[in-house]
Amino acid sequence: MHTAHDATRLTFRNEVWRSIPAGVLDTMASTFGMLIAVRVFHLGQLEKSIFLSATSGGLITSLFVIPILLRAKSTIGRTASRVQIAGGLCMSVAALFPKEPWVFILGLSAGLFCFSMQIPLMTQIYRLNYPEAQRGRLYAFTGVTRAASAVAFGFGGGWLLGISMDYYSWLLVCFAASGFLSGWWTQGLPSVIWDSETSETRLWSALRWVKKDRDFRTLLISWMLMGIGNLIASSLFVEYLANPKHGINLPEREVAWITGVVPVGLRMISSYPWGLIYDRVGLFTVRSILNVIFAVSILTFFLGKTHFAWGLGMGLWGLANAGGNVTWGLWVTKLAPKHAVAEYMSVHSFLTGLRGTLAPPLAFAALTVMSFQTLSIICGILILSASAFITVRARSSDEDTRRRLGPSERL
Repeated sequence: MHTAHDATRLTFRNEVWRSIPAGVLDTMASTFGMLIAVRVFHLGQLEKSIFLSATSGGLITSLFVIPILLRAKSTIGRTASRVQIAGGLCMSVAALFPKEPWVFILGLSAGLFCFSMQIPLMTQIYRLNYPEAQRGRLYAFTGVTRAASAVAFGFGGGWLLGISMDYYSWLLVCFAASGFLSGWWTQGLPSVIWDSETSETRLWSALRWVKKDRDFRTLLISWMLMGIGNLIASSLFVEYLANPKHGINLPEREVAWITGVVPVGLRMISSYPWGLIYDRVGLFTVRSILNVIFAVSILTFFLGKTHFAWGLGMGLWGLANAGGNVTWGLWVTKLAPKHAVAEYMSVHSFLTGLRGTLAPPLAFAALTVMSFQTLSIICGILILSASAFITVRARSSDEDTRRRLGPSERL
């Protein structure tokens, strides 16, 4: 039987190791998957939208993971591990048949689907095994190693594709191996038996918290506004620079550097400071600051005409993404009762998945009637309106809300 200290130490150790393959998979989702789709297979909007929506599809499905876990009477870590290994198997199919475009897109998409589906389970583990006052920094430290892994692999993968695009098949092997390694380290997490205080096992039962918790409902609306704007813009980063029909048509290495290495490098540098900020500053304030940085980064990237502007925009986006990852992954731990964290997170993930599924096709459809620049302005307005929304709520909040969403660690 693990003590609380042992559980924290073991969880942190395994999460640091798991962050290495997770960083490799990040480059697949953010850069290399789309780059291979555009430059190797010359895929159309349907195929690219399937890939870009895969993560969101898994997030939608996560709403049903918790009731299934309750029925299965399994441990949280074991369930998460099995889902990750299933993702590795899907990506292995793509690696085994690297010349088949539909096998490529469906294999990688199914892998991303599996990895996003199990996120609420990991959030529940963080809530149970990480002390509240240190949760932000512990989570952020693994984010640093994850970002460092992504930078290293982004650099190496970009260099390899710069020699010849034919080497993309080796990247597919690395993605599949990373899926299995991630599952292996998750399997070794302390066994946390599901101990829910509710007997609700209906597939939609987690949605009851939206009705019961006003603060939860308010923040979900804000996340929806911000997320739609951010996801539409981010789904077009590689498309904007890599697709010849848009006029820029940068070499593969430059696309990988600008959209992969630069933002992840900034994320690596700033993840731990954002973890400290998360522990010491109220959630409303942190979320509003991040939204402003996201809006500025998107406008800088799409309104700029030079390598410097594109790099600066991606750097600011990486800076905001570092803090965004911490707040997105942990904010429900401030709100939810101890054993309802996974349910809260599954609702948050479900809504994230809905907007993420809609964002890529909306982005490509919008480009048929407006320019990248006009679309970026609309995205910026949506993101800033999310800050205005939660600012109004913060000013009218009561003592209970200030306590729940305030600093975990008092200065």
